[in-house]
Amino acid sequence: MARQTGVIQISGTVGGVVFAKDGTVRQKQGSNKSQFNSSASMQRVRENASEFSTAAKAGKLVRDSLRRVVSLASDRLMVSRLAQKMKEILNLDEDNDRGGRQILPENLSALVGFDFNAGSAFSGTYYGGIETELDRATGNHSVSLLELNPSRDVAAPQGATHYRITAAVGAVNFESGTATSTEASTAELPLSNAVRPAESLQLVRAAAADESLIVAVGVDFFQQLNGKFYPLNANAYNALSVVAIG
Repeated sequence: MARQTGVIQISGTVGGVVFAKDGTVRQKQGSNKSQFNSSASMQRVRENASEFSTAAKAGKLVRDSLRRVVSLASDRLMVSRLAQKMKEILNLDEDNDRGGRQILPENLSALVGFDFNAGSAFSGTYYGGIETELDRATGNHSVSLLELNPSRDVAAPQGATHYRITAAVGAVNFESGTATSTEASTAELPLSNAVRPAESLQLVRAAAADESLIVAVGVDFFQQLNGKFYPLNANAYNALSVVAIG
């Protein structure tokens, strides 16, 4: 590597030559973009890059379709975890060649059970029974919450006095890149020993034939003080999970 020996102080790039602050001089490296796009040796890299991009975009569509409920229950690594899950779903595509595989509706059921908050799994927070009914013909969907005892069937964090169940259905078209959603919630319910009767949350969302329906259910916690409900600990204990695909 060349080194400056004179007294002229130069720093930066001049005519394709890089002058470093420590006195070293090197030729500026050319862009390898052309090689990446055309080299046969980079074929597998191009395929992987294409599919990771497809998975990341699909993950964003899922997040967008459930944006308002995701904002209540998610961890800092949720985006990357969801992209990884979408890549697993992408790998299930047996119709297209590697590098061009897509998120197919028939494979999306693998998303069921995905927790948006890894620190608070829904299955370990809410033990009440849940039943979903999706009616694509009418757009009238429902999530039924079966009878439960809150003090026994809701694993509430210390300090919580109330909980709330929220259900959401997102309609996603992975080809056109569109996503819409609707949500419904219970009232803030006391964490008491009194049996809570069954309740149904109605979700009206018409979906086109080429849209996938993603249903998520979450629980968030509150502390009641002077008649007001305050979210508990910046939502760290809230849970949200995908429960059904349609």
